[in-house]
Amino acid sequence: MSFFASSRLGQHYVPRSPELYTETQNGKDEKITEQDLHRYTRHRWLFNEEKELSNRYVDFDLQQLVRVAVDVCEGAQPCTKVTKCAEGLHNKAFILTMDNGCEVFAKLPNPNAGAARFTIASEIATRKLISDVLNVLVPRVLAWSFDAASSPVGAEYIIEEKAPGVRLGSVWSQWPRSSKLQLITQVVDVQNALTDATFDMHGCIYFKDDLRSLGEEPKETNIHSVWNHPSEYTRALGHNEIAYIKTHAFPRMNYYRSLKSKEYPEDGLALLDKYMKVAPYLAPQSTNEAGSEETPSSNVLIHPDLHLDNIFVDPETLQITRIVDWQSACVAPLFYHANVPRMCAHRGPLQEGWGVPERPEEFDSLSVEEQHKIDDDLESQILHKYYEAQVYRRSPRYWSVLKNMRIPILRKPVWLVTGVWENRDLFFLRESLMSLFARWEELIPGVPCPINFTNEDVELHSKEEENMDGVGKMLTLFRDESVLPVDAWWSPKTMTLLRRTAGTLRISSSDWRKTTKRENYSRNSGHIKNPETPSVCNNLCMFIAFVQAVICALSYRSRALHPSALVLIILLQCISQMNHHNHNTIL
Repeated sequence: MSFFASSRLGQHYVPRSPELYTETQNGKDEKITEQDLHRYTRHRWLFNEEKELSNRYVDFDLQQLVRVAVDVCEGAQPCTKVTKCAEGLHNKAFILTMDNGCEVFAKLPNPNAGAARFTIASEIATRKLISDVLNVLVPRVLAWSFDAASSPVGAEYIIEEKAPGVRLGSVWSQWPRSSKLQLITQVVDVQNALTDATFDMHGCIYFKDDLRSLGEEPKETNIHSVWNHPSEYTRALGHNEIAYIKTHAFPRMNYYRSLKSKEYPEDGLALLDKYMKVAPYLAPQSTNEAGSEETPSSNVLIHPDLHLDNIFVDPETLQITRIVDWQSACVAPLFYHANVPRMCAHRGPLQEGWGVPERPEEFDSLSVEEQHKIDDDLESQILHKYYEAQVYRRSPRYWSVLKNMRIPILRKPVWLVTGVWENRDLFFLRESLMSLFARWEELIPGVPCPINFTNEDVELHSKEEENMDGVGKMLTLFRDESVLPVDAWWSPKTMTLLRRTAGTLRISSSDWRKTTKRENYSRNSGHIKNPETPSVCNNLCMFIAFVQAVICALSYRSRALHPSALVLIILLQCISQMNHHNHNTIL
């Protein structure tokens, strides 16, 4: 199904080829090819690259997309420029500029965004509701289609007005604290507008007529519905994952847990069996009187990911002009939604109480670098606390959930269960269930805990945690030293440079190894000539071993390989090389 807010399809339109550009980090647009519009070009992957790129490739007819855009721009004829916006993980986004200066924004979901017809149809209905009923500022939709088969564009799409103003992320670091606090107050206003509206059931929002056109839902699972009670919702999430694992999961390596034994779908199903036993208790019960709306189980709609780049502001007035990216927004219990938005959430420990965090007494004696780090941390805490203070004063229902220390423990399994196998989150789901088990009597008094963990379960989990912690620290070190990214991807330019450097290092390493062998072996006897290799030589051996391991990781392409495996390969090779050197073994 397609929709045009204003159409001039009856007019004769002669397509012309617009100039094609892409946004860059330095603010200058660079020319690209038409194929670059379809491909994901922002990053390169160290592993599974073919799969990752395929999940982000969108095939569509550019001329037909341009034609739709021209039709909704009053007075426009040709489209003169198409600019590919900085890519997110789930959509292709473009700014289309017309000959009369009109600009519109086009968004096409990637395959990894989910079933595109449902994604588009739900986002359109959701935005209509929050704009027309809840008075939240969102871009006006001009044209859209959730039926790729019947659309000349050949893909699902949304064309909307270009959001006025600038992305908050582009100016946030330049703003004084007072401006940031003013903006946070506006965010709480938006949040109040959303959560003041409650719903009878949970689920995604659609137009009734669209549901008839959408046809049957995907057959991967049969758990697609709306739910009357939060416990039905928590159980349905588990049923979906069980169905997914039974259909799609295969044995794989989990290098945190074992370097030899595989992780099997049955391991995931056994863990989900524990989740299903506690799922009915994961919806917090209201402590208010029956029928009160101030309950963690009330159903609300909220923005799915409110970060700085999803908010547009007027740089002069500092007012929010639009809030974008409502893809996958859904109605769910307040306890599931309630959280400090990512844009102002402090990532480290928070000072207790309502007091304003202050510098330590020894601040003046610290280095400039340490002072900047402390100031940044204090600023982040202040913004976080200011948000909480605003919620406390102006959003009592939201605050009743946000302040409840029981809810994060109950909610974490619900957050983690969706995509637990695909996201490789079995460890984290198990950890959340273990935390729940340990505090069950405190959280659910009077009810025997329906799950248990054996000593062997706890021991295996502890070893996995120890491995994850060690690898995590190495990943952080590699990231900080710009050696290896934690998320296993680099920019294309960096990847090209690394591959070029890797080629040089391969040659250097090979030459060095040959020279070392010649110097350390007697030509006549073949015995070691100098068993006490100088320390500088050992250090060089370690360095080259490390570089070779990184090169191996860069060129490795295995569908079963996890980012942690790359680091483990590096660590194991380095340890192996070090062990060889300690025994005076020549490379």
